[in-house]
Amino acid sequence: MSYVNTTIIIGAGIAGVHAAENLRNEGYQDRIVLMDRDSQLPYDRPPLSKEWMKGEIDHARILLRDPAIYEELDIDLKLGVEVTGIDPQRKTLDTKDGSSYEWDKLILATGSSLRTLSITGDDLKGIFYLRKMDDAIAMKDYMQHVKQAVIIGAGFIGAELASTLSEIGIDVTIVERSSYPMENIVGQQASAYFLDLHRRNGVEVITEDAITQFNGEGKVEEAVTAGGRRIPCQAVVIGVGVTPNTEVSSPQLEEEGGYVVNAYGETSVSNIYAVGDCTSWPYQGYPIRIEHWDHAVNHAKTVAKNVIHPRSTPYTYTPYFWSDQYHIRFQYFGHAKNWSKTVLRGSIESDAFTIFYLNDQDIVKAAFISNQPKHALPTRRMIQQQKAIDTGDLADESIALKKVQRLQYK
Repeated sequence: MSYVNTTIIIGAGIAGVHAAENLRNEGYQDRIVLMDRDSQLPYDRPPLSKEWMKGEIDHARILLRDPAIYEELDIDLKLGVEVTGIDPQRKTLDTKDGSSYEWDKLILATGSSLRTLSITGDDLKGIFYLRKMDDAIAMKDYMQHVKQAVIIGAGFIGAELASTLSEIGIDVTIVERSSYPMENIVGQQASAYFLDLHRRNGVEVITEDAITQFNGEGKVEEAVTAGGRRIPCQAVVIGVGVTPNTEVSSPQLEEEGGYVVNAYGETSVSNIYAVGDCTSWPYQGYPIRIEHWDHAVNHAKTVAKNVIHPRSTPYTYTPYFWSDQYHIRFQYFGHAKNWSKTVLRGSIESDAFTIFYLNDQDIVKAAFISNQPKHALPTRRMIQQQKAIDTGDLADESIALKKVQRLQYK
């Protein structure tokens, strides 16, 4: 089949696969090359810390697409290929194996990488980072012989793993530097709830402390904290955040906490787009970067449209993510760097509640939902509409969320 143009997508994660698929869905007729440095078929990462780790689903069920789909959609999938450089003027890219590719449009879907720790004993066997399928395979196999595990970092990945490992019979200790993990995202009230939830389920949570050393003969046997605690363990999982992958770059490509893109996914270089975790994109007047599955999918879909029809569809997404822990579904809508007040709807003690984060005009900027899935749709609409609301109504469970009174702007 002959082509006039070529679009290359670097990164075959959630964003990259959806970008390729939606180029075809939107009518793109030319060549699509989807490349990734990982040699595994494109897979879904969230189940790695939950269903897959517990053995509830097999390898085939975490693949993003049946392998035959790439052939059916005429997507040239190139795995185990690492890009070493791009030339925006010549519209070429080079790879580690010495190959060179020409492109007309380039989509960067490079994702993010885990931050690492560098401390004494970090080379011992049994110390893991969970990001890739290879990590998950090695960890799952190793955990079969583990009775005690330490998780460093109480972010959502660490919390999900704590839930998963405790459910398969491992004694888990979480070590977290801050007093209230994720306080900048969900606030102190929700953070305190998370700490209590894990402790109620048998997980020891140590806050305001940090691991400074691992001890063991060839494999980890003990984790030592700055506060002097010595925690027996046969495995350690480190989850201390991520950084955007922006190694594929050029002097003209603007980066600030990720590839800077406009509402159409365009970077500072003509004909180069970026999608998903690796991007800093405009939301309600200021740039943000998030690592949400839902964002990666929807951003890719929107940018694919703009690759074909330039500047036709601005990205107006309301951020959303979810987390499953101890059979409780948590959902978060919106994005709030700060807030003036919070409103609680429901009872924290019952595990069924919603916390709303409002600015000084009583406009809901974000919301954290626990075990109240019916609140999802009206909450999303509330954030999208950006209207001042009656906080008394918002807290009153006898008033349906969709009927909460809107007020005039103050």
